[in-house]
Amino acid sequence: MRIWIAILLIALAGCASEPKVEKPSRLQLAESALRAGNRAFAAERYQDAAMSWQDAMDAYRSIDDWAGQGEARLGLALAFSRQNEIAAARNVLLGLPEQQLFPQPLRARAAYQLALLAARDNAAQAGDRLTQARTLCAAPCALTPQLDNLQARLALPADPARAETLARGVLDGMPDAPPLERAHAWRLLAEARLLAGDAAGARDALLQAVAIDRERANSVYLGDDFALLVKVARALGDATLLAEAEARFASLCAATRVPACKAP
Repeated sequence: MRIWIAILLIALAGCASEPKVEKPSRLQLAESALRAGNRAFAAERYQDAAMSWQDAMDAYRSIDDWAGQGEARLGLALAFSRQNEIAAARNVLLGLPEQQLFPQPLRARAAYQLALLAARDNAAQAGDRLTQARTLCAAPCALTPQLDNLQARLALPADPARAETLARGVLDGMPDAPPLERAHAWRLLAEARLLAGDAAGARDALLQAVAIDRERANSVYLGDDFALLVKVARALGDATLLAEAEARFASLCAATRVPACKAP
């Protein structure tokens, strides 16, 4: 019995001393660059994020990793978009939704990002890309809150009531929607209420968005919130709220140049 125990202990020791299999160096490089891009983007260092995600994309492409390449391309497009390099962002994403070598969830996200980019100046194209994203997003679709919010954004100028219905659907019917999408829905609801002449309702909805965006420490969306709060305060004729909104907006813009701060 002692002999068998000794043999077992030797075998276990041998197993414990076996070297761990490391990932190939090129894959480690790709994953490290992808993580670096994520960190830089979270810190709002968009140029650094773009450089890291470009490195990640090149590394993943060199090893025929389409899932990794797709993630890097999506990130790179976001970084370009945050720097207002819209053409560059579109070019990074073009062809991704149609290329079946990419995982389908990535293709759906790419179509959604293309829809967001098109929504700036081409509502019809944005609608087409939105339809493509819905088609690619398998049920249950994790992107539904994002897609419904974008649908509301597109409907807002011509049909505020439709936009409000879609935004309320995200708030009331999707308890698991990401916090930033819930804030987006509140902001859309505020815009719809303002267009409908209900400035008080717009204020109440917008303050819900502000609370979420402050909790999430998201400078980009806080910029959108405060820019809209200035408009709401003017519509209300509330001098106190207007002074507060302008002060908060100016303070934010002094610290970071988010898109709302660059708007004319």
